[in-house]
Amino acid sequence: MTGSKGSGGVRINRYEQGVNRADMDTAAALAHALDVPLAYLFAEEDDQAELLLAFAQLTKSERTKLLAHIRRMVADKARNSDAPKR
Repeated sequence: MTGSKGSGGVRINRYEQGVNRADMDTAAALAHALDVPLAYLFAEEDDQAELLLAFAQLTKSERTKLLAHIRRMVADKARNSDAPKR
């Protein structure tokens, strides 16, 4: 039954249970089959995964604008945390 459709569910279940570990090629193939970015499979939090899916749907120009906005947010946060407390 190796390579048949029926064995796919068993293999996925073994990955989910930690019995098997996927190599990067297998992870890339799985991401391609699921039509998600590879990084999605490695997201540690649900909001990270959601952000990766949304980011992948943006155009290059939209991603560039979003990254610039996020960089400003992070810089503002760093400045505010470095400000002396009163």
